[in-house]
Amino acid sequence: MRSASRLMLLNTLLAPLVTAGLTVAVVAAMLGSAPLGAEEPAAAPAPPPPAPPAPADPLAEPRDLVETAPNTKENLKRAIALYQERLSNTSLSAATRANGFADMSRAWLRLGDLETSEAQKLKSYTSGREAAQKGLALVPNHVESLFWDMANLATTGRTRGVMNSLFMLPELRTGLKRCLELDRNHKLAKQTLAEIDHAVPGIAGGSDERAEKAYQELLQRDPALASTMVLLAKLYRDKGEKEQARTWAQKAIDEQHPSNPNDWKKFDRVDARKVLEELDK
Repeated sequence: MRSASRLMLLNTLLAPLVTAGLTVAVVAAMLGSAPLGAEEPAAAPAPPPPAPPAPADPLAEPRDLVETAPNTKENLKRAIALYQERLSNTSLSAATRANGFADMSRAWLRLGDLETSEAQKLKSYTSGREAAQKGLALVPNHVESLFWDMANLATTGRTRGVMNSLFMLPELRTGLKRCLELDRNHKLAKQTLAEIDHAVPGIAGGSDERAEKAYQELLQRDPALASTMVLLAKLYRDKGEKEQARTWAQKAIDEQHPSNPNDWKKFDRVDARKVLEELDK
């Protein structure tokens, strides 16, 4: 009854407006409501749910600890532990896991460099080789795994002494040349071959001339490669060419846009300053 009464009252109120020539629909629009008896418009469809966020990179944290964080034992050990944990996830692609094992190898090498005892150094470098070889087992031609395997072998030879490690040279040279076959622009492989040429006596196959040429070629290709500047400074220092050594060490320190800024901050400029200090003695 109440609904009928309200309807009669509303019709009474609207009658004069309808008589004046306005349709019920127009009157309803003026009043801000739908006409009597009209169906309510269909509700707008709900917006689609937002797309799920991209999955987080499980290797980002250990990679950042090696690449950008301060080069401390604590950070490197944390990175290695995270890699060991997360690389056990076999749902990751073979390429992703190979990249992770290669970077774990790099972390082991840097940790070995920070150790003070020969035994601990060699243990770290051996672990670095084992990590790199896991990467190679997943992707046989994975160039970064191959490089860091060879880099850990080279640091093993350096720790034992060049003359005690000459038997390693064939494997080292073969591995590093294979890196360059896989990636002819692999700067670190070419640089490491040059380091070996400088470190090994000529009678055992080394060559300062070949090393110098390789460093100069690298700097022609990448003039901001500060690590090569430092190595060239060391080569000139060892040859007794002090002014050349000083020039290249200072260039490394002064480089405004180094190709590898994180390595420049943590290693290259520190090493360059040590060269200058030695030259000033």
